[in-house]
Amino acid sequence: MHIDKDEIASRLGFTRRDFDMLLVMFNQNATSSLEEMKHAIDKKDMQGIADAAHAIGGGAGNIQLNDIYEFAMRIELSAKKNENADYHLFYEQLKILIDSI
Repeated sequence: MHIDKDEIASRLGFTRRDFDMLLVMFNQNATSSLEEMKHAIDKKDMQGIADAAHAIGGGAGNIQLNDIYEFAMRIELSAKKNENADYHLFYEQLKILIDSI
């Protein structure tokens, strides 16, 4: 996933340096939430999956990482509906998106 960091920073009213710091904080929080999601998936804890996805999606949405936001929300809604989905695959795909920034 490619993001135009300068353009997003400008849209949000941040300097590029400040936006880079926000990305570091997002990445730290998302990494923690991904670990929570992985444990929830292993336990088949749908609420835990939804909560972790919500945390990632919220952070991504706040800094306009729209691909991550949309995918995290898809995971959250699937878990809330207790859908039979491959949450391990969702986790891996979400991790790839986050690692790509």
